[in-house]
Amino acid sequence: MIGLTADGRRLVVQCKRFAPYLNITSPEVQKFIGSATVLHSADVALYVATCPFTPEALTIAAEAGITAVHRGVLEEWSTGEPLKILE
Repeated sequence: MIGLTADGRRLVVQCKRFAPYLNITSPEVQKFIGSATVLHSADVALYVATCPFTPEALTIAAEAGITAVHRGVLEEWSTGEPLKILE
């Protein structure tokens, strides 16, 4: 998904719905980094998943400025808790 934040930044989002016993791995995050930054020129990039991220995936996401939104954060966000990166 590609859009704009309220303040005009280019937002790129990838959403994955996986079983809760699976994990988002570092190669999956690396692919997203490439597409979000190179192909879509994202100012803000979110990788949203219904399952956990591996520690390596979280490290790579953080180093690349990608916000990893796992199930817990997604549940909070869906109940009205603001997602800090979008403020």
